[in-house]
Amino acid sequence: MKRLLSLALGVVFTLVLLEVIVAVSQWGFVRYQDQAAAPPTEGEVRILAIGESTTAVAGDATGELLTPHTSYPAQLERILNERQQQVTFRVLNNGMMGGTSISTLVRLEDSIQQFEPDLIIAMMGIKDTPKDSLPAVSWFSSLRTVQLASWLYESATLRRNEVLYDLPSLDSLPDDRMISKTQLRKYLREIRLATDPATQAAMGSLEVATYLWFIQRHSQAEEVLRGVIAEHEVGYNLLARVLATDDRPEEARALIGEAIERHPEDGIYRVALVELLLEAGAIDEAEAALAEARAAEADFLAPEYVRCFLGLTEARLARETGDYPRALEVLEAVDTETPGRRLYKNYFPPTVMLLDAEFGTLYYRMGEWDKAERHLRHAVKVQPGHHANMWLLGEVYRQNGKFEEEEALRREILSYKGRLGEYYELARLFQLYGQDERIPALIDDAVDNIPTLTESYRRLYEQAHRRRIRLVVMQYPSFGLELLHKYAPEADGVSFIDNEHVFDAAPNDYFYEPGFPHSFTHYTEEGAAVLAEHVADHILALYTLRTEP
Repeated sequence: MKRLLSLALGVVFTLVLLEVIVAVSQWGFVRYQDQAAAPPTEGEVRILAIGESTTAVAGDATGELLTPHTSYPAQLERILNERQQQVTFRVLNNGMMGGTSISTLVRLEDSIQQFEPDLIIAMMGIKDTPKDSLPAVSWFSSLRTVQLASWLYESATLRRNEVLYDLPSLDSLPDDRMISKTQLRKYLREIRLATDPATQAAMGSLEVATYLWFIQRHSQAEEVLRGVIAEHEVGYNLLARVLATDDRPEEARALIGEAIERHPEDGIYRVALVELLLEAGAIDEAEAALAEARAAEADFLAPEYVRCFLGLTEARLARETGDYPRALEVLEAVDTETPGRRLYKNYFPPTVMLLDAEFGTLYYRMGEWDKAERHLRHAVKVQPGHHANMWLLGEVYRQNGKFEEEEALRREILSYKGRLGEYYELARLFQLYGQDERIPALIDDAVDNIPTLTESYRRLYEQAHRRRIRLVVMQYPSFGLELLHKYAPEADGVSFIDNEHVFDAAPNDYFYEPGFPHSFTHYTEEGAAVLAEHVADHILALYTLRTEP
């Protein structure tokens, strides 16, 4: 009994001593950080914008692509420097396609060291899901020893989801790397990946390149892909997408032209060329390229399968030129029951889904809502959770005032993905139909189900305070701060930007149609400019700078 009592007292004494040591060490470390924090460069203010793809990219001038060059951070730097001359603003876009708040924070640590920002703007959490949960802490969490243990555990969790900065291998990618088979199929699309076993060795590098592209490491993604092309002669379509979204459309088209010259038997390259020309608005060139492809289709690998994609592309071309009868005629002739189509399922989107989606889009343009609904519902059934199809089906319901059907659709994708973005999409629907009173409870449910929302902001606040960096947190456009404060509470040293009404003037012009799969709604180039102007107002007031007349 005495031994047990002595052991218990020893454990208590050790914990108390450790608590004192950690408390003193923490006090000393904070003082050291305060003293060591580097002052901003004279005459320059460095801003780090963090978040997901709504920070990373926006629609381009054509309305066809999402690019970093039109994002709100890119436009914010220009606006801040145009509106005053007292200091120079530099804005680093640290947004990440497909990122979560956890991966955003991991990336933040390296970015702070490299960029030494004076201010951080955060708009994050939209991609967080219940599976991203950080460990819960019990009632004694106020003890510094427990906080230390929790921080160490959390750091290990973050590092497992780390965003890598050196060129990684497939094995070294984080466990949660945000790359799905759906996303890979959308961009790979090369017949030889399915028919030539020698190309299979390239798949790991193709996935790595897609990951690097998603986290805005375009130059690294390009480096990986050029190596793959040199070694395996595949990866052309993916690299063309990287170049196009990096605002290099001429290089993208030249690359596909090179692929056609080297591998005239792979007809999908000709499909990709027509798509790039369509995105650039070069209708005459697109029609000529399509005619060349049609003339050569008998010589292609898997000609029946390629013919299906040529038909879909021809229908899209007719739709974009307003020739709806021709588009409908072409679609009705498309045969998705092609020989060997199962061979390509890992490298191409399902052709049945693509056909129904194109029918749905065409009927939507024609105002034939029942037919559009039927085809889009089938497309969603074939590929559940495909955001572009879900979004367009929601628009069909909205045109017909089918609130219950759209709410059911939104709840379906919410149950499928569970992300905060889907909660906000449902909240936007409630706004549209005047049911704002349902929104707070909906976001409460999101906060309860997604613990990373509050935990990530807590960690962000601590990091900004420790490094003496000003922190600005802002809400996603169309929603108020009362919802944001449910997971990003008011705190000393943190200012907030209310974006609830920033898009009120023209929401249909400011929101970009979500053609990128599984995405929360992005902004058009004009929308990103409006948002950047609103953010600039806050920053200029924060620094009490005089604006130019």
